[in-house]
Amino acid sequence: MTHHPAPKVFSSRLHDYTVYYYTKDEFHYLKGEIFTQDSYYFETENPQPVIIDAGAHIGLATLYFKKLYPNAQITAIEPNPLSFALLEKNVFENQLDDVRTINAALAENHGTAELFRDKTEHQWWSTASFLEGAWTGDQKSENIRVPTLPLTDLVTGPVDFLKIDIEGAEQRVLTAAEEVLPMINHIFIEFHPHSGQDQYKLVEMLEKYFKISYYQKGRKIRLNKVRGLFQIEGKR
Repeated sequence: MTHHPAPKVFSSRLHDYTVYYYTKDEFHYLKGEIFTQDSYYFETENPQPVIIDAGAHIGLATLYFKKLYPNAQITAIEPNPLSFALLEKNVFENQLDDVRTINAALAENHGTAELFRDKTEHQWWSTASFLEGAWTGDQKSENIRVPTLPLTDLVTGPVDFLKIDIEGAEQRVLTAAEEVLPMINHIFIEFHPHSGQDQYKLVEMLEKYFKISYYQKGRKIRLNKVRGLFQIEGKR
């Protein structure tokens, strides 16, 4: 196990927020994806929607959800302790109410697991995952041990929106939690293709509960045309 020295923290204004982050390139990339492209936009008639932000990183999606629905009840879960520190800071400094933060990784069950994160000077930690070298296999990574919990711990009642960006663990997490999928109204999954995942099997399960659409680089696409990273959106 290796440990980074405390990295330098930067900050920028974003709408009404002050956002704290470690890596400028990563921040601008994620800001564009979440705030400019509105990747996680959804509509609900619930003025206090229940939202789960799985793979919350430093909290940009959580900030976006609070901008969209100021009274949202959000659970944000992030395993990397360094990213989690900024998630908490971004929630606290922007005075976000009704946000619960959990420093853990989603998995099939309770326990601990090795989390691999970028060990280069780029510190591109949004790619931290259970897969050495990230889901692409080509990142230089270091391992840390993190607590794990199943999605069933978080979905204990109706959920308006579940965002899952957990870098390659999505199929096994959702399969282990199939029993709670009927409680979720809207799901958005970042699917990371690698040898341990089968998008057709995952979709076959999801289609029991949701009407499914697929997106790649912001555009709707057919599943058989997908190559590489893509998004799965499911609505009741």
